[in-house]
Amino acid sequence: MTSIVLEGPIADAREQEVRLLHEVADILGQMGEDSADDRRRLQQNAADLQEMFFLVVVVGEFNAGKSTFVNALLGDDLLPMGITPTTDAIELIRWARARRKDAAWREQGVVREWLHPNTGGPGVVIVDTPGTGSVFRKHEQIAKGFLSRSDLVIFLLSAKRALAETERLYLELAKDYGKKIVVVINQSDLLQRNEQKEVLAFVRQQLHELLDLRPEIFVVSARQALKEKGGGIFATAANDPGGMNAVREHLRTIFERVPPAKQKLYAQLDFVDSVVHKHVAALDAQMALISGDTTLAEGLREELNRQAGTLDEQLASAQRELDRVFEGVRGRGRQFIQHNLTLSRASQTLNRERMRAEFEKEVVGSALDQITAISEQYVNEVVDSSRRYWRSLLDRLVALETKLGQEVGGVDATGYAGQRAALQAAIAIADAELKSYTDNSLAEDLRNTFRGNLLGFTTGFTAALGGIVAVVLGVAAHGAVTAAVGSALAALVVGPALFVGGGTAAVLYWRKIKYDANEELDKRLRALQASYREAMVDLTNRERSRLLQYGQQILAPVFSQLGVLSERYEAQKRALLEKGAQSKALRARIDTIEIITAE
Repeated sequence: MTSIVLEGPIADAREQEVRLLHEVADILGQMGEDSADDRRRLQQNAADLQEMFFLVVVVGEFNAGKSTFVNALLGDDLLPMGITPTTDAIELIRWARARRKDAAWREQGVVREWLHPNTGGPGVVIVDTPGTGSVFRKHEQIAKGFLSRSDLVIFLLSAKRALAETERLYLELAKDYGKKIVVVINQSDLLQRNEQKEVLAFVRQQLHELLDLRPEIFVVSARQALKEKGGGIFATAANDPGGMNAVREHLRTIFERVPPAKQKLYAQLDFVDSVVHKHVAALDAQMALISGDTTLAEGLREELNRQAGTLDEQLASAQRELDRVFEGVRGRGRQFIQHNLTLSRASQTLNRERMRAEFEKEVVGSALDQITAISEQYVNEVVDSSRRYWRSLLDRLVALETKLGQEVGGVDATGYAGQRAALQAAIAIADAELKSYTDNSLAEDLRNTFRGNLLGFTTGFTAALGGIVAVVLGVAAHGAVTAAVGSALAALVVGPALFVGGGTAAVLYWRKIKYDANEELDKRLRALQASYREAMVDLTNRERSRLLQYGQQILAPVFSQLGVLSERYEAQKRALLEKGAQSKALRARIDTIEIITAE
C-alpha cells in the first residue's frame, strides 16, 4: 500500500473530519460564486483524507532548482532536470517499497506520478509544481490547488533572486490557507559565504516585515548535494556538501514528532479554520453593508425630516433677509410719497412715466440686486444640500448594487433578480436627480420671477399713485367752486381754486392723497412680499416632495428584502462558526488519540 491505513479512533476522527470538510463546503455552496473555489478545495481535501496521503508540496520560481532539490531529497536522479522548462507537468512522487522508473500520467495528462521509497514513509507524497515564473501558465490553477491541498509546503527560493513578486504572492496564499511552511534558499554554491549570510538575513527580514512569517529557513545547494546521492529524507549524507542534512533532519523531526497521519488531519483542520475565518469576515462585511442600508431604510423618514428641517432653516433665514429689504423699500417709498405729493409738485405727479422713473431710482434702487443675491444664495444652499444628499444616497445604492450583483451570480439568483432590477431603477432615478442640479435653472427661474414681479410692482404702484392724485385733485376742485360749475370746468380752473375759497378743502384732500398712497404702497408691498415668500416656499416644498416621494415610492422595493438578506447572512455565519467550534473540538480529540497505522 502507498497510503496510510488508519484503524480505531484515529480512523473515526478521519471520518468526522471528512464530514466536516463536506459540511463546510455545503455552507459555502449557499454563498455564491465568490466561495466556489474554496468549496472545491474543501471537497478535494476531503477526498485526499479518504486516500490519506500526506502531501509535501514544493513551490518556487522557475529555475530555482526545484526538480534538482526534490531529487537531492530523494537521493536519486528521478525527475528530469534542466535550465529550461522541460515539461509543464506537476510531478507527484508517492511512497512505495520499490522505485518505479517510468511515470504514469494522471488527471488528464496534467499530473505525472512516480513511485519511490525515499519520500519519507508510507503515505508521504512529494509534489513538484511548475515554476511560478514558468512559461507554462495553463496549469497554474491546478498548481494552486495542490498548494491548498498540501500538508507541508517547502518554498524554494533562488539565492540569486530571492523573493520575487510571484513568490511573495504564493507565500501569502500559503499563509492564508493556514499551511505549515519551510523556506529553502537553493543554489548557495553561486554565492560567497558572506553573500549567503546576507541573502539569509534579507529573506528572513522580508518574510517578517511583508508577510509576518517566521518559518524555518535553510540555505542549500541541491546540485552539490545530489552528487552525494544520500538515501532520502531518512538518510544523511556523509560529508553534506550541499547542506541538505539540515533539511532532512528537520523533515525527519516533523515526521517522527507527530506521525504523518495526525499531521494530515491537523493540516486540513488548519485549512478549515482559515476558510471559516475568511468567510465569516466576508459575511461580517456584507452584514455591515446591509446594516448601513437597513438603517438608511428604517431611518429614511427621519433623515428626510432632518433634510427638510435644514431647508426650513435656510428658508427662514432667507425670508428674514427679504423682510429687511422690503422694510427698506417701504421706508423709502413713504419718503417718496411725502416728498412728491405736494401742491407744488402736483402737475409733475400726473406725469406717470417721469414718476415711475423717479420711483424706480429713489425707492426700488438696489432692492432688486439685494433680493436677487438673497434668492440666489438660498437656491445655492438648497441645491448644494440636495446635491450632497443625492450623491451620498447614490454612493450607498451603488455599493449595494455591487453586493447584490454578487448575490445574483450565486445559487439564489432568482430570489434577488427582482430586487436588483428595482435597485438599478432607483439608481437611475437618483442619478437623474443628481444631474438635475448641474445647471442654474432653479436660480434663473427664481431670479426672473422676482425681477418681473418687482418691475410690475413699480409700474403698477406709480400708475395707481397717479390715478389717486388725479381723482383727488378733481374732487378738491369741485368743492372749491359753485355748484353751477361742471366738473370739466373745475378741472380747468383747479389751479386758481386751490388758492381761493377751496384752500381748506384742498389741504384736507392732499392729506387724504398721502394716506391713500401709503396704504396703496403697503398693500402692494405686502402682495409682492407674499409672492416672493410663496416662490421660495414653493421651491422648498418641491425639494421636500422630491425627497419624500423618492424615499417612499422608489426605495421601498429596494429595501424590502434587506431584512431577509441579513437573516440569511446571520444564519450562514452561525453555521460557519459552529463548524469552527467542531474543528476545535476535533483537534482536541485527535491530540488524545494514540495512532495505529498499517502499511
